[in-house]
Amino acid sequence: MTTPIPYYISRKQAQDFLAKFAQALISPESTPLLFQIYGFGGVGKTTLTQKLKETHELQADFAEVSFGRTPGIETPLKLMEKLYELLPKPTGLWRRDLLSKPDPFTSLYEQYQETVYKLKTEPVQGKSVDTQQQNTVKDWFELGTATFLATSAAYLGDHGTTLSLGLDATVKAGGMLSDASQALKPTKERIQELLQQHPATKNDKELQELMLEPIPKLTHAFAQGLIEKTQRHKRSIVLVLDTYEKASSDIDTWLWQYLLEDTPLKSYGVRILVAGRRSLLEKESWRKLQQDRHLIYEQRLDEFNKEQTKEYLQDIGITKSGEIQKIFKATKGLPYYLRWIKEEKEKGNEIDFSRGNQAITDLLLQGLNPKQKQIEKQIVQFAACCRWFDRSLVQYLIQKQGIDFETGVNATIDCFHWLTKCDFVEFVQGHYRLDDVARDVFRLSFCQEDKTRFRETHELLATYFENQANQEVAPDSPEPEKYNNSDWCQYTAEFIYHALFGRRDEGQRQFLSHFFASRYLKQLEVVMIPFTAVVAEATVENYRLLPDSTEKFLKSIKLGFFFSWMMLPGNPAKYNKINYENVIGPSKEEIEAALRPCFSQVDFLEDGLGKYAGLLYKSLRSQPNQQVDLLQRATEQAEKIVTNSYPEFSSSLFLNLGNQQDNLDHYEEALVSYNRALTIQDDNPIIYYCQGNVLGKLGHYEEALTSYEKALQIKDDYGEAWKNRGLVLAELEHYQEALASFDKALVIKNDDLNVLKNITVVLLFLHSYKEVITICDQILKIKPDAPEILSNKGLSLSLLGRYDEALTNLNEAMKLQPGYPVLWANQGIVLARAGRYQDSLASCEKALQLQANDESGHYGKACYFALQNDVYLAIENLQQAINLSPRRCRREAKFNPDFDSIRDNVRFQALLQG
Repeated sequence: MTTPIPYYISRKQAQDFLAKFAQALISPESTPLLFQIYGFGGVGKTTLTQKLKETHELQADFAEVSFGRTPGIETPLKLMEKLYELLPKPTGLWRRDLLSKPDPFTSLYEQYQETVYKLKTEPVQGKSVDTQQQNTVKDWFELGTATFLATSAAYLGDHGTTLSLGLDATVKAGGMLSDASQALKPTKERIQELLQQHPATKNDKELQELMLEPIPKLTHAFAQGLIEKTQRHKRSIVLVLDTYEKASSDIDTWLWQYLLEDTPLKSYGVRILVAGRRSLLEKESWRKLQQDRHLIYEQRLDEFNKEQTKEYLQDIGITKSGEIQKIFKATKGLPYYLRWIKEEKEKGNEIDFSRGNQAITDLLLQGLNPKQKQIEKQIVQFAACCRWFDRSLVQYLIQKQGIDFETGVNATIDCFHWLTKCDFVEFVQGHYRLDDVARDVFRLSFCQEDKTRFRETHELLATYFENQANQEVAPDSPEPEKYNNSDWCQYTAEFIYHALFGRRDEGQRQFLSHFFASRYLKQLEVVMIPFTAVVAEATVENYRLLPDSTEKFLKSIKLGFFFSWMMLPGNPAKYNKINYENVIGPSKEEIEAALRPCFSQVDFLEDGLGKYAGLLYKSLRSQPNQQVDLLQRATEQAEKIVTNSYPEFSSSLFLNLGNQQDNLDHYEEALVSYNRALTIQDDNPIIYYCQGNVLGKLGHYEEALTSYEKALQIKDDYGEAWKNRGLVLAELEHYQEALASFDKALVIKNDDLNVLKNITVVLLFLHSYKEVITICDQILKIKPDAPEILSNKGLSLSLLGRYDEALTNLNEAMKLQPGYPVLWANQGIVLARAGRYQDSLASCEKALQLQANDESGHYGKACYFALQNDVYLAIENLQQAINLSPRRCRREAKFNPDFDSIRDNVRFQALLQG
């Protein structure tokens, strides 16, 4: 039996809520699925939740969690696991019944976890588990697929409002990862490739679907498991989510988009109870759900008015009008404080409210030593500045404030033990902390009474946690050693939190330094924890504790912070809007505007990884002439933090610089960066691959071939390297070897459309037109709207004399891409081969009208004149085409049968030789 609540306060709002909930347990189909109570801290939400449990303990099983208190519920999957774990275990006949049929959630979740473990630890095709595989698994599973939705939902729900954030983690959408060759591939594409190749998943389509979309599938299994429990046990199930304002955004998205909107729970005996400080319907996503489905019943709890306060106080024996008036003025009618008054009165303690609003702090300290009350109050205020505290932290703070730790409040007990005995102090997840309402009160009173000392206390705390982090990992240690140490990350997160309150501009810069560095190393919690805590506190309360400049800074970067995990490492030119699972995110301009305040301070950051990453990310958003300078400065930072202890990390610094220099067409500088990376780590196939790409762009094909072959000696299943090796071999006119290289790439990924397209081009050079048509048809089955493939098929059909079919394919291609000059030129070539010379010339001229500086129109006219044996005009047009694209046009002319009639001409031969 549940212990009765000794200080439960009844009122109409609470009674209405209890009555509506009771009805839901009787007739679920006709009542809402989710019940919410919300209101300011101290209005009695948690107490009402306990009353509800006490009322219905014989009818329902409860699984209750509290965000910020219950450990291990940071993500939707962990939350589902914890809630399931908290429900009663099967016994007796029910247990035997369950054993005969696997539990839908438990069995699927175990399969998911086991598969994630195999993907992490077991190799593909008998090779060792490499960095690419590890990064892919980490990006998709450890950082979480649902966090993409979380950022979008947070944007939709809170865009344009005051500071608001609850964010766990985010999934990468490509960018400057340590695996640079995969940087342009979205994470989902990379995980799909892994699932198709990995022995644990490659032959199981259903399992692949689970691993690609774990949240919706596991949520359905979770809901089905709850339904089966209610049916077998003949009892309702209530999921209680307390202090919901501290829940992360991905959990919020999961709750409305998956559990409520996408499962049949409403028709069964399962109900969800949410208690928090803010209404769910403040967010657009929740409002729309309510408008469409009517799944939510919410009740706001308010503080008592004067009459309710008077009635309550009279019930507990306080009847004097003047005293009641003072109490109402001090307590604002909050049940949290009124309950406290009842407790103190029952203990026989005197209550003095003569000091007005300041009496609230006295109320919470009621019964303590009157002579020591000022010191006691200070100690509690110091503790209220902390998100959590232990003996060491309290001793540090007390001594720094000049108070004797051993006897400051009591001759027989030290300050820490005195503090932990206070009724408003709780022990949560291995640490002590003030409960939320008491912390609100004492922080506010501290800031109002002495803002300077309030800031100084946070400065002291920042220094304390900075020292703790430095003791865990020495300050001059390599950056990966710091960010890979969980204790260092925890201390640094607390350091950042307090620095934002105590250090103003310096605190912002320290936050930014870790912001850029943690994004680079994918250790999100270092800045996620403090940012979430600071911003959530600023939103929930009606008072401001942050320095003005810091509050403005956090507001300005909020949207950028939401999406930074996906967008920071990417070129803004490569994205416009985020659109995922029908959730449309903000525009590129909105995101980039929110990131600009971060980049404006890069120059002021201390030397190190944060500054390196900031310069690198800023270069992606700068004009070309500025990018060169930013990358040079990033190179200087890289040299300062390079370390032999972490060769992969150190080489990636230069690998990423090389990639960005490559994107700027600064190929020589990129080669210098890649060579520097290889001096650090000469067994990384990715660096050789990137080196080969740049050498190919410089026309150094033999050297590029050597680089690809070195990459393949290290990793012989490197599909991208086999593909690009084939391209280089084709440039060297080693066509059979190129085809063999492409075939190797197809063994690794048999439906790689780019490889198949490259094969068609090589086969055209080899005059293998029937094979070209076969492969084009294979591609078009996968991707029917591929204009280039339709064009290549048309050219091959025309060379077999099948002109009508050829023109049909060209027409289909031009419908898909009517403004593409090469398609008009290719149509002109086919028409010329068919003897329709007037139409052919018109098509080639159309290509030139569309784009005068494109070689296609001139090349088409060269074919047109060559087929009519007009040597002079054929060579003149071919010359113009070669002037615009020398290598491509020479190579194609060398093997194009359209030029057979003039192939022996001296001028033609001279053109081909260059």
